[in-house]
Amino acid sequence: MAEADDIVNIRKLPVDFTKTIRQVADRPEKSGRVRLPGLDPDAFRHPLDRRATRTLQRIPGFDRAVAKYIEWGVERGHYVEHTASSVKVGPNQLPEIYAILREACAILDVPEPELYVRRGPVDAYTAGHTRPYVVLFTDLLDIMDTDELLAVIAHELGHVKCGHILYGTMARIVGGAMGAGVARGAGAVIGNAASFGLGAGLAAWARKAELTADRAAMLAVQDPGPCVRMMMKLAGGAARWLDQMNPDAFLEQARMLDDMVEQSPLAWLHRLRIRATGTHPLAVERARYFDEWLHEDEPRKILEGIYAVRAGSRHCLTCATPPRPTENFCASCGTGLAVWTAAG
Repeated sequence: MAEADDIVNIRKLPVDFTKTIRQVADRPEKSGRVRLPGLDPDAFRHPLDRRATRTLQRIPGFDRAVAKYIEWGVERGHYVEHTASSVKVGPNQLPEIYAILREACAILDVPEPELYVRRGPVDAYTAGHTRPYVVLFTDLLDIMDTDELLAVIAHELGHVKCGHILYGTMARIVGGAMGAGVARGAGAVIGNAASFGLGAGLAAWARKAELTADRAAMLAVQDPGPCVRMMMKLAGGAARWLDQMNPDAFLEQARMLDDMVEQSPLAWLHRLRIRATGTHPLAVERARYFDEWLHEDEPRKILEGIYAVRAGSRHCLTCATPPRPTENFCASCGTGLAVWTAAG
């Protein structure tokens, strides 16, 4: 099945990371990070995410697989496992990490999910379609600074806000079942569905969903630097050498990759194969998709309060007074209501 990201070549985009930082960071709010009340997920959703979701939902048997997943209560078993085997973060348990979670939720206007820390690799994920929770692994915490951890948590909250959790959890389960050759019980149903393209469709969708979640990370941190450093460390961070890692060089790798595939059909096939078998975008391409978005005007507008809002959530960004539909300025404080709605 052809994928949208297979035809995107980003080699010719200019790599000017420091200039991008200045453009976004020079926003008028100098006292701290701005909140984005009522932010609609479609205000920052990646077009490839939107397109992949439509493609996934057209796969024969997809609706049946979703219904079976919910019927079996798979997510409940995972929730019990993490409650029993992880450390639940809260005001009295790892309070600094809890404060980062609360800040990210406040900025992105996301209800606070449960947060767990568990022994494990440099990784994090979100699960729980009806009761969302985020899991951070200890090796990840060991190599991320505070702003980078905010980017990680905001990335996971982006999945919550954009409704990715159900499909994302299914993608992990189907991917595991396919990799292990499961063919009995629940795995048999999943395996049969995967044989008709569901597994490949879920994996393709999951790669696009990551691009949207990376945008959520940027909107929370409001500085591209920690976001790209986070991606770089996820790709190959080692605690001893973190001070020698270079985000600009990491971004440049994507240009090198595009050069290789343009010069060699065999390299093009290898890249296609790696893309098709992963649940995440290629590490350097993920960073370059992110950098591409920063060169657009959309991030700046969102941080200035010009963004799509959920129905019924439009209000003054200064004093939170809800305006009448015909008002362009807040009747209480005079602030210009420079937001637009999806229907507007």
